[in-house]
Amino acid sequence: MDEHLSGMNQYISGSLNAITQGGGQASVNITNVIPPNMEPDAATLHAARQKLEELPLDTIPPPAPDLIPASSHMPLLRNQLFTGREDELRELARCLKGEHAVAISYRGVAATTGIGGIGKTQLASEFVYRYGAYFAGGVFWLDCSKAENMSTEVLQCKGALPPAAAALCASLPPSEQVEWVRRAWQTALPRLLIFDNCEDEAILEQWKPNSGGCRILITCRKQEWSAGLGIITVPIAELPRAESIELLRKYSTNLTEAAANQIAEELGDHPLALSLAGHYLHMYRHIITPEQYVQKLRQQTLAHASLQGRGAERSLTRHEQHVARTFAVSYERLQEEACDDLAKEMLLCAAWCAPGVPIPEQLLLDAAVLGEEDLDEERAMLGVDALQRLLDLGLLERARGQEAVRVHRLVAWFVLAQGRSSTEKVVASQTSEEEQAPSMLAREKIRALLFMVGVRTHEEAPLQLVALQAHLFKMLQDARDRGEQEQVLQWSQLLGLHQYYMGAYNEAKPLLQEVLRISEHFYTREHPYVASSLHNLAVVYKEQGKYEEALPLCKEALEIRKRVYGREHPHVASSLHNLANVYQEQGKYEEVLPLCKEALEIAERAYGREHPHVASSLHNLAVVYKEQGKYEEAVSLLQEVLEIYEKVYGREHPHVASSLHNLAVVYKEQGKYEEAVSLLQEVLEIYEKVYGREHPHVASSLHNLAVVYQEQGKYEEALPLCKEALEIYERVYGREHPHVASSLNNLAVVYKEQGKYEEALPLCKEALEIAERAYGREHPEVANSLHILARVYDVQGKDEEAVSLLQEALEIRKREYGREHPNVAMSLNDLARVHYKQGKYEEAVSLLQEALEIYERVYGREHPAVASALGNLATIYLMQGKYKQADRFFQEALEMATRLLGKQYPETQKLIWNYFVFLSALEGQGELE
Repeated sequence: MDEHLSGMNQYISGSLNAITQGGGQASVNITNVIPPNMEPDAATLHAARQKLEELPLDTIPPPAPDLIPASSHMPLLRNQLFTGREDELRELARCLKGEHAVAISYRGVAATTGIGGIGKTQLASEFVYRYGAYFAGGVFWLDCSKAENMSTEVLQCKGALPPAAAALCASLPPSEQVEWVRRAWQTALPRLLIFDNCEDEAILEQWKPNSGGCRILITCRKQEWSAGLGIITVPIAELPRAESIELLRKYSTNLTEAAANQIAEELGDHPLALSLAGHYLHMYRHIITPEQYVQKLRQQTLAHASLQGRGAERSLTRHEQHVARTFAVSYERLQEEACDDLAKEMLLCAAWCAPGVPIPEQLLLDAAVLGEEDLDEERAMLGVDALQRLLDLGLLERARGQEAVRVHRLVAWFVLAQGRSSTEKVVASQTSEEEQAPSMLAREKIRALLFMVGVRTHEEAPLQLVALQAHLFKMLQDARDRGEQEQVLQWSQLLGLHQYYMGAYNEAKPLLQEVLRISEHFYTREHPYVASSLHNLAVVYKEQGKYEEALPLCKEALEIRKRVYGREHPHVASSLHNLANVYQEQGKYEEVLPLCKEALEIAERAYGREHPHVASSLHNLAVVYKEQGKYEEAVSLLQEVLEIYEKVYGREHPHVASSLHNLAVVYKEQGKYEEAVSLLQEVLEIYEKVYGREHPHVASSLHNLAVVYQEQGKYEEALPLCKEALEIYERVYGREHPHVASSLNNLAVVYKEQGKYEEALPLCKEALEIAERAYGREHPEVANSLHILARVYDVQGKDEEAVSLLQEALEIRKREYGREHPNVAMSLNDLARVHYKQGKYEEAVSLLQEALEIYERVYGREHPAVASALGNLATIYLMQGKYKQADRFFQEALEMATRLLGKQYPETQKLIWNYFVFLSALEGQGELE
């Protein structure tokens, strides 16, 4: 039986009882009790639906208080200073209009969720004043904060009744009037119901219409609702900075943008706090400056008079103008029981983290129970319940799309001031040392856990630590603020190394400089910790291309370690490696080799052959051999290194990737392009998994893969790799870095091979300028830039410029490498080619013969560079009429290139063409036999 008919029968029964018991008569008019049909007529309903269909989704309508239907109940006045929130307004419009604006069925519920004072009610009010006109059935605002007041709230919404029903309803008992209003809400007419401060699912389930045309907008701190309720949540976060500044300057028009920005930063862009600050600064503008305000705010935090409502006007939302008490509404709902006690512990841990930055849920769960014994499944589940409790109370916010939460700066202030004190003590900032003990314990827990995670992942999985980086910096800054120098030392060291492994060398340098400064203060200059600090800082300088700064630090670290540990110690070997690496970058190979060998001997005596430290020594020695053109020795060592690293770390490790990378480069030099490509692709995958795409190691892999493609004549494949490598290097290092110069050169070579000389030339020139500023003129990298620029001039027909640059590059290479080096041979080869073009055949032959001898001594007879030199000699012999020598050299070069590279390789194709020209020339002279 319908509940309304049931009520009618009870009413009639009561009247009949009165007649029987009193002997009198009762006049019962059944039409006063039976609710009439409240459904609108077809024309009215069509017009109402058409109006809702006109509700805009992309544009935001202007405020139109006069257009809100007269039947509405909207107790809040519009805030004339409302600022921003355009995205949220559009999102609410989409949710409440629904997929089909004229659908008859109930569309569901949208909820604006967020912490106290974030502006949920203000947003709902603004939505009403901008979009309320599109709900022809009216807008009805209900305060749902107390279940016992809900009937009273509904009674204020009698405007939902049609006029005839309203007249009949007026004489009914209040409970019946409530039911009539609820019946009206279930008709098809589109209406908007605002359930303000609705934190209880039971209230929503009891009072929301389950059919009809109503749309419902909830405001609440509770962020997650039962799935069966069909609620679409629209999280409300702090204001974007530009909107915070705009809001402050509406209240206090004399504020500069810079001052407003500083205040917004201190208040975490919290709308209630911003409005209170704005009121205060306006009210007392002749007494206190913005700078003084910020200074006092930092000292007093939530105890500052402005955040307690001093100077503020009455709230249009009728909420308390007091930030701490706003948060206390939620905090005081945490009871003295196991789940809520754990929630408080978890909240304290979160409060010590970086405000507004996602905190992994598991980190909080682990931190809250750190140090506890006998952790079982029940305790773990209680932790999940406690975290959910904090989300339901709006003390933490869910980070969108992540298993992480955030704590607002002001909530953190509140929680850290709270301890076990009352709200009054929080406001007065008078918590005692004893009361603060839980807060300090939580700090130690989260700090210890973050440090453990950092130490475990900063080198081998630095990308995993990026999500926690802001929290690590918060720990560092807290230690600085408290003058805890030992803690500063630990966190600076950890973060400096993390930034180094992420390729953020500019960020790593000041952190490691701080480590050096503090360690010197603590220990004296002759201490192992100081040596370690010097060592790490030198590594960063080396990566930045600042070799002159790196070198003295390396040497000093080495000397300290020798004095402290003696010559035969692994730390000494590490310093020898570091010094060797700097010399290697400078192209000083005579100094490099003995250092690498000594480091290897020390490591092997200390650990035995099968150890990662020995592998590191072997790896460095292999790199030296590679640079010297001793490829067979390099390959042998790198293969051994790979075996050791793989046994220790597995295949997916940066050390393995580094070895594969260098092995690929050697294969490339040996003309084994397919092997090189395969290895470089694997390296790229490993580095990307470990570091992410935006890392120098990834750029290096892209760079070398592009070089291999380029040497194979695959310029279309090479070009995008060159560009991406250059972009990464530039983002990491800035434009003025040797790696950027190398990438510019690489890109220029591709453009040159594509015939795009105008694009290539400025890149070459810029690369040369960068290299020269980094190294000075007498450096192998400068020689490389000179050589590539010369090649561009060569193909442009600028022979004199090309010869001059090639001769300078040759002289630099001879001085830096000695005469027996592949790069010297390369200079000789290219210089010979230009002389050949100039008709200077004797000079060209002499240079090519010398280049060929170097190639043969370095590579052996079977190498693509040897084939190229033989082919070039054959061409000159042809021009000199020395056909027998030309024929012999052409045939040997062609056979070798075909064997090593295949017939489709550009160098092979060039040899085939030149040999064809040679044979044609012989045939023309009748000398072919």
